Amino acid sequence: MNNLISYQSIVKYRRIFALVHIFLLLPWPLWGKAWALEPNYQLENNLAAGILGIPALWTLNAGANGLGLTGKGQTVAVADAGLDGGSMETLHPDLKDRLTGVKDFSGDGWGDPNGHGTHIAGSIVGTGTKSQGYIRGMAPEAGLYFQATYNEAEKNLRIPSVYDLLNDAYNAPGQPRIHVNSWGANFSDGIYDWNSYSLDKFVWDHPDMVVLKSAGNGYKTAKSFVSSPGSAKNAVTVGSTEGVREIDTGSDNPGQVVGFSSRGTFDGRIKPEVLAPGTWILSTRKTNQNLEGDNYIGVYNQYYGYMSGTSMSTALTAGSLALLRQYLVQKGLSPSAAQMKALLIFGTRILPGVSGSDQGFGRVDAERSLIAMDQGDVKVLDEKGLNTGEKLTYTYTSNGQPFRVVMAYTDYPKTPGIGKDLVNDLDVKVTGPDGKEVYWGNGYIDGDHLNNTEGILIDEPQKGEAYTIEVSAPEVVHGPQPFALVYGSLPQQGTVSEIHDNELTFTDGQTLRVNQEATIRVTDGSTATEAAINEIPAGAEVYLVYGEEGEISHLDALYSSIHSKLQAKEGSNQLVIEDGTRWSLAEGAKIFVGDNELQWSELPLEAEIELTVNPGDAKVWRIEVKNLPDNSPYYSSPLSEKEIATAILNSRSSGKVVLSAADPEDTSKPVILAFAAGLASKLVSNGLPVELRLPGLSVEIPASEFGRIGKSEEGAQLQLRVAWQTVGEQPLPAADPFMYLRPVGKLVEIRPTLVWPDGSQLAVSTSEVPLKITITSPLGSTAGLNLQRLGIYRYSELSQMWGLVDIDYNPDTGRSTFYTNRFGKFGVMEASRTFGDIADHWAKTDIEIMAARQIVRGMTPQTFSPDLTVTRGQFTAMLVRTLGLPEESAPAGFADLPGDYWCAGAVGTAVKMGLVSGYGDGTFGANDPITREQMAAMLVRAMRYGIDKTLNESVLNPIRFTDEENISPWARSSVAIVAQESLMKGRDAGDFAAQEFTTRAEAAVVMVRLLSYRANNR
Repeated sequence: MNNLISYQSIVKYRRIFALVHIFLLLPWPLWGKAWALEPNYQLENNLAAGILGIPALWTLNAGANGLGLTGKGQTVAVADAGLDGGSMETLHPDLKDRLTGVKDFSGDGWGDPNGHGTHIAGSIVGTGTKSQGYIRGMAPEAGLYFQATYNEAEKNLRIPSVYDLLNDAYNAPGQPRIHVNSWGANFSDGIYDWNSYSLDKFVWDHPDMVVLKSAGNGYKTAKSFVSSPGSAKNAVTVGSTEGVREIDTGSDNPGQVVGFSSRGTFDGRIKPEVLAPGTWILSTRKTNQNLEGDNYIGVYNQYYGYMSGTSMSTALTAGSLALLRQYLVQKGLSPSAAQMKALLIFGTRILPGVSGSDQGFGRVDAERSLIAMDQGDVKVLDEKGLNTGEKLTYTYTSNGQPFRVVMAYTDYPKTPGIGKDLVNDLDVKVTGPDGKEVYWGNGYIDGDHLNNTEGILIDEPQKGEAYTIEVSAPEVVHGPQPFALVYGSLPQQGTVSEIHDNELTFTDGQTLRVNQEATIRVTDGSTATEAAINEIPAGAEVYLVYGEEGEISHLDALYSSIHSKLQAKEGSNQLVIEDGTRWSLAEGAKIFVGDNELQWSELPLEAEIELTVNPGDAKVWRIEVKNLPDNSPYYSSPLSEKEIATAILNSRSSGKVVLSAADPEDTSKPVILAFAAGLASKLVSNGLPVELRLPGLSVEIPASEFGRIGKSEEGAQLQLRVAWQTVGEQPLPAADPFMYLRPVGKLVEIRPTLVWPDGSQLAVSTSEVPLKITITSPLGSTAGLNLQRLGIYRYSELSQMWGLVDIDYNPDTGRSTFYTNRFGKFGVMEASRTFGDIADHWAKTDIEIMAARQIVRGMTPQTFSPDLTVTRGQFTAMLVRTLGLPEESAPAGFADLPGDYWCAGAVGTAVKMGLVSGYGDGTFGANDPITREQMAAMLVRAMRYGIDKTLNESVLNPIRFTDEENISPWARSSVAIVAQESLMKGRDAGDFAAQEFTTRAEAAVVMVRLLSYRANNR
């Protein structure tokens, strides 16, 4: 495509391609008439996206702000057609807070005619406000000063003299020291013209202003050289490499110069100096869209769109420079334009197989430049200058790793058409330790007399030997000539394919060992953490810095995480995600659901996935399924093997293995705690109980229970699914039809399940041993309820009734703990139960409490008979129920108590726990009435059971009952204790009535008092 295509033709092409939502792929919009005698300027658009190591700078914890490098304190000036709608009120939200000022050179407002200027600005300073920070510029906290130049009536850019343009920016709000020019004149490709002179003169007069110029997009035309003023010596001219979106053949190889990128000058100088990605770049889109006039080659959404061209390569480079400049300023330096250029070039990657005339000094890598200063031995110098015949020397002692030297200077402007373009001539060379090896800048013999930027790269220097760097001045017409010099060990980089012990294996087969003394930093672009080597993900782009002895002293690992939904799979290694972008898998990429690896064919469509992507080539190295489609039971966020191992290690001090599920964002949805069933053997061999903690619930499981998982289940996932259900205040059906149940807070359903990756499931309904379950009710949920009538109930699917499981509830913590070997639906509830014959009874309240807790029962469904005598068997059963103890299944061992008798299990438990004993003749007397002193003795044993408080009989108050002489000696201390603790009181006239029998009402009352005592003495 050439510069003679008319603007009207492009509009026509766009109308056609709009039908398929893909605009005509043109590197730039063309303006004006074909053969205008006056300069006719055009835009050259491109925004690169993420292969320049920028995320490592964003997360660098360095400098005065300690927040990483984001461009804060820097201002970038942009000269372009216009910006968005030309109004602060309608300015794109990503740009509104970044704009420090606007200068309108166009004469008809500063609106953007086609989206180019808006796209440029967003790639530099866009905040990503409308994309949750995902689509943002390289320097999102830098300021933006915009110079609008497009005149609608003339269909042309009104560019003043370049000197005046730069001078306006130099003195603008925020003091911009980086200026971006993504426009070019169409009449002087590759020639050192008056525009080039004007640019060079300004930088000579203002040596701290870095001026960037896009190379142009006309390489495959009759005008292949860089467009004016890209031929200026003191500009940083930027060309384009291909991008990585794989949308077309021009966006699938970031190691290749893109076909449209202009290169070279008429006199053979190195232009462009650097490259940056330049195809299908995503950035800010105009808010006042115009389908026919806007220049997007693709639309992402209403706020963002795609463009291609060297313009956006230039914008990306400008953002990179803003970050590097911020770093230097925070170090107290005032960097010159030459120093910034030299530092930028020092870190560039030389593209293999691409000629130097095509790529200049290589593709920008801001991370290599930064890490060389921050962690390496690199020197970054601004020298005052040399006169003709003078020279300065420097010594560098090699650590055996490749080292680079870059020298750059701002040359005096040259009058166009007269003499050679270079006015002041400086050269750099390196002499080896034997004095025989000599390396000249840019590979010239006896010096480069064309370029004012020179580089030397020595791949295999001799370790421990000194190299001499010499900067000399063969000819300085206007001196002295200042220069910048950057030299030192060049950070190395590569893509990690595998990590084993302390060794990194790269995709090229190279293996490197990292010593424990090396510092390691891992960043995903949003956060950076100090890490161990095994925490570096496969596919990360690793930057290595070497110490004096040639050892790895520091390592930065960069990767990107993309969270989206899988829309399509193409072939054997390409996937399309929700935003329509296509991604290719790296060779050896892995797919996981939790700890289980899937095959490509098993990866389900519509699953939520997280991609681990190498930022250099955008290859996907790992796919983690975070949420499967709604119809899949397989859980996508299980506990990892590492988390299980850590919990086992911590159990050595805590006495149990604690595994926790995260609090859910949506409390209305079930919570799942899961891990690979194959890890169960580790829990079994550890031998300690395992506590599974979920929001509002914990389940403690003996380690032996996990031994039930065999070989056939090891490929599955063991899940504990917990769902909470709100039921309001309606009564729930109880096993006792005369009981009213009112839930406290929500009901909870607990379902353990084995689930395989193919979706098959096996429910686990029971355990072989009782499990300890604790339900935590929200504090305040029991307001207005009688705490003494609370219990834990389980729903029977068979009877569709709720049955009491336990009566434990701690009002201080809201916790209810119980044991069960059956799973299902549980709830903490307040029970209400009464009888027709206690309406006016003095013990009515306490009888109802005990009936609600199912400690006492009626003689018939509707009568309690409160004044009937209690038997020893009845009272023993009440004690066992009050203490929440399970009843024994084995016979109690009394001659008069058959194993199938109604209270045999309760008596067996009471005897085992030391609460009761039989008569001396080997009988128990379950149907004998219990005396009040017998009841006192049994109560004291129940008071002592399972609590730490000591009942000290030496400090008991004297018994003050009128009939104390009737209390048996063996019962006197028990009576004193229950009286002092108010569990039992005397009867009428101050008598204790030790030998009298106990009524059912009295038994209910003392059980209530026993519960209160135990609750207060936990």
